[in-house]
Amino acid sequence: MQAIIKLLDFLMPYGTHSLILIFLILLACGFGLPMPEDILLLSAGILASHGIVDLHHAQLVCFTGVILGDAIIYTLGLKLGPQLKQRGPFKKILTPERDAKVTEVFRKYGTKVIFMARFMPGLRMPIFLTSGMFRVKWWVFMGLDGFAALISVPVWVYIGYFFGENLEQLEKVTRQFQMGIYSILAAVIMLFITLFVIRRRARR
Repeated sequence: MQAIIKLLDFLMPYGTHSLILIFLILLACGFGLPMPEDILLLSAGILASHGIVDLHHAQLVCFTGVILGDAIIYTLGLKLGPQLKQRGPFKKILTPERDAKVTEVFRKYGTKVIFMARFMPGLRMPIFLTSGMFRVKWWVFMGLDGFAALISVPVWVYIGYFFGENLEQLEKVTRQFQMGIYSILAAVIMLFITLFVIRRRARR
């Protein structure tokens, strides 16, 4: 929560122009800026709750920034390929251990993991980079990522909007939401594993 408070202290003096900064930071995340986008989305909602920015404008700016940031990550992976793993901040993002984990998940679940990555902060950027490296078709990537963003972006912004007046309550709700998301992801992954095992046995 301290990170959100510091970010709000930085954004508030800019008033309505704070949305421009949020948009630019979301784009910078596509170039490796190590900042969780969830914090930016929550901050946009909090700014809207205080009447500093318009809620609908916040939703539009955040969604656009998220999608363009993800497109940048995907494009970097597509154009630069595996050599990107040895460059700048991406060397820290795609460590050998994380790279092996992402590659294994990708090969096991295919492009479905792109949708799930939107709800997996620690693996989101590595999965999007790997999507480009694996040359996933752009319309498949954007379709899955866009659909997931249509769910996650409004939810995070609305959480910030409805609980922005009470940061302690916001922190509690955020944790509950994250736990709910992790539970759903675990259930989905178990479902995929079960279906995979059933198909494999049926083929045998």
